[in-house]
Amino acid sequence: MTLTRTYISCAILSIISAPLYANDQTDTLEIKSEKSSIQLSPLVVKAIEDKDVGITVYTKEDLEKTPNNKKTISELLKVNSNVQFTNSEKAAGSQAEIHASDISIHGALPYNNAFLFNGMSINNDINPYESNSGISDPTSLKGNSQAVTLNIDLLCNLEVLDSNVSAQYGKFTGGVISATTCAPKTVVGKIHGNINYDYTSSDWYRFNYIDSSEESDFEDTTQTNAQKDFNQKGISLNTYGRLTESLGFNLGLSQRKSDIRSTSKLSDARPYNEDRTSTNINAELFYNPSNDLEIKFSAQNYSDESTRFNQSILTNGYNQKSDNQSLQLSIRNDFPLFSLTNNINYQKKKNERLSTDGDNFTWWKTENKNWSDKTSVSEGATGTIFNEQQTLEYSTSAKFIPFEFFKTTHNFHIGAGFTNNEAAWHRPNDYTQYFLPTGFNTDCIKNDGSIDIACDPDYIPSKKATGQYSKTKTVHGMGSIDVQQDSWFAFIEDRLQWDKRFEAILGLRYDYDSLSKNKNIAPRTAFHYKPFGDQSLKFSTGWNRYYDRYLYNFDLQDGILNFQNQYTRTDLNSDWTPKVSPNKNNIKRSDLDLPYADEWMLALSSEFKNIRTQIKYVNREYKDQYHLIYPDPNNIWTREYSNNKSYSSENITLDVGNILPFDILNTKHRMSLAVSYSDTKRDYNNANDSETKEYSHVLYNGKLITPNNLPASDFNVPLTARISWDFTPNFLAGLNISNFLVYKPTFQGLTKSSSIAKPYTHINNLPVIYSYNDTSIPSVVRWDMRASYTHQISQNIHAIWGLTINNVTNRHNKYLDTDYYLKSEIGRQFIADITFKF
Repeated sequence: MTLTRTYISCAILSIISAPLYANDQTDTLEIKSEKSSIQLSPLVVKAIEDKDVGITVYTKEDLEKTPNNKKTISELLKVNSNVQFTNSEKAAGSQAEIHASDISIHGALPYNNAFLFNGMSINNDINPYESNSGISDPTSLKGNSQAVTLNIDLLCNLEVLDSNVSAQYGKFTGGVISATTCAPKTVVGKIHGNINYDYTSSDWYRFNYIDSSEESDFEDTTQTNAQKDFNQKGISLNTYGRLTESLGFNLGLSQRKSDIRSTSKLSDARPYNEDRTSTNINAELFYNPSNDLEIKFSAQNYSDESTRFNQSILTNGYNQKSDNQSLQLSIRNDFPLFSLTNNINYQKKKNERLSTDGDNFTWWKTENKNWSDKTSVSEGATGTIFNEQQTLEYSTSAKFIPFEFFKTTHNFHIGAGFTNNEAAWHRPNDYTQYFLPTGFNTDCIKNDGSIDIACDPDYIPSKKATGQYSKTKTVHGMGSIDVQQDSWFAFIEDRLQWDKRFEAILGLRYDYDSLSKNKNIAPRTAFHYKPFGDQSLKFSTGWNRYYDRYLYNFDLQDGILNFQNQYTRTDLNSDWTPKVSPNKNNIKRSDLDLPYADEWMLALSSEFKNIRTQIKYVNREYKDQYHLIYPDPNNIWTREYSNNKSYSSENITLDVGNILPFDILNTKHRMSLAVSYSDTKRDYNNANDSETKEYSHVLYNGKLITPNNLPASDFNVPLTARISWDFTPNFLAGLNISNFLVYKPTFQGLTKSSSIAKPYTHINNLPVIYSYNDTSIPSVVRWDMRASYTHQISQNIHAIWGLTINNVTNRHNKYLDTDYYLKSEIGRQFIADITFKF
């Protein structure tokens, strides 16, 4: 049997004109006859749908085409006008990292977002803002806002909800990022899938330097913040199919690995090579015994692992691993009047740091303790500790069929749920830090004949003494801390429509948790007016409140400090005497309110011919934000938590793009323009940015202002323009080229100082302890491109060769780092990949 272009064209036209929305999962169509069998390539058809303002959906096609060398959700969202990244996201010195980056939506901090995988939270609720901890901190683990790094190769859909968020979503004040997999819709008995491999290395990168100092840092192999010698590779497998009419499966496996070659700062320059590994395993079963019943069971195991060193210390390094294991069961029943969905999830998140070193010692340099060129040397690591969170969650929701009431159509959605969380911190053994010795002239033999562990009998040239021993130590005792929380929620939402021109979404959400004991009610509203009764013109507005979720780090840190004690002794033979250092927390958790954000927005949307346009204004007021205070600067043992932080953010976005591809010069084009303006006022970047003094004002460019009027120093680029353009020649259908261009004009960054000149030393009887000044950040222009070519090897097997080039022009872009110095972003990067689809 043969197919002509006429038949194919008719088929495509009939699909486009069908009054149905396109499915998220593309199907494979087989046409058989007695003589031959022809299998058509998957068709991706984008339906012209009534899109809600505040929701952006990325299909499987978008996930594959967008330049994304790390294969993470975060990097994909660089195309979203509502998303901001940290200043150092493209830092030249950190491109060997493979974990998901932190993002901000409408000025919120990264841990204020809700990250979901098939409806299940994958947030890190224990240490989401400890991104710089782990090497030298004996009590904290390195972490970020996402507990796991999802590989987008295993996903089929990604949805971002940035404003006018439905009442069914809670426990966030930023946005909701929801990743999903899809049930297979293939021919029964046929197994489909793909396998992908990608590779890059520092040899495929270009590095640009601001000055000779930055260049010397990159040439210095001991600088771990200037990763110059590394390679990255990733492999993923995704296979799916329908075993019977009612039973299907989906299996996804992936691993990404980065090997970083570096040397220590020790005298012998021994290798301190590091690595990063991210592994995803996802298995799903789908059972549909009837049209009215769908059952889905899935199991996941995600892990991020790294080996790290402190370059200046004699150590074996340490291994840190984040593990996320989960089970999910979802059952959907269709009844005459409503559709009922029940979900039950069990999840175990574990974050651990393993060290084979013993205690930590600092010594004056001697003939035997000579591994550094400095006058003092250190050995050991920061001890072994574990964080763990176990979650059992049940939720139910019902979507009712629309009904009419007084010339209005109503569509109700209700739901409720319960969650039990158990968070824990554990140290299996005592860990001791011995301070630099202040006792000298000893042979280290005590009166009882024993050898003191914190003593060395060798000659010390810098002190002209023989023998040294420490008189001060800090003991981090073994122990465990547990925190348990029960929480409930319920919501109701009505999508009301009148006369095809007016639509209102009215929702209400209730949340309660047993730790904060807050009973929070959050209204959610959205209103749309279509003057012509269609999508050609739409006015939208809404007022919403979002309550955040509880973070366990505060409770755990209070308990951790109880295991920490400092000791002193007068000489080698005296006993260690503890210092009086009581750990006090003056604020009960139940006295704190959960942080929340109030939002109001305005939007104008239009669809004219083949162009979709939207301009949107979002105003957020963040209230009752958590913050840590040390009321006595001389006593770090007394900690207070407060709700005394608030900030605001104004955001304007413009999005323009074609709905269906343009056919120009025998080539199909998809283009979009996204422009964003952001103005966030915030004087801190995470809840653990502690203050040692209370203050009411700061200096900004020489003028006194309140802290909540200070421009945010991170996640706050004022103006960004993004252009996406991909095209496929009709005469070479296997070729696709996707381009992404970002432009950030020159803007003012923020530097911070604690040097305050008179007469601004005190205001309202409180000290003015910080001074901030603007500093100019050069404009950023970056062009990323991905080219892929699909070749049919056989009837059922296709090979896809891909090449991603980031910063095609090798432009020297710069950013302001946390030390308030300008540093370089990455230059040109090449990433190669190959995919086999079967």
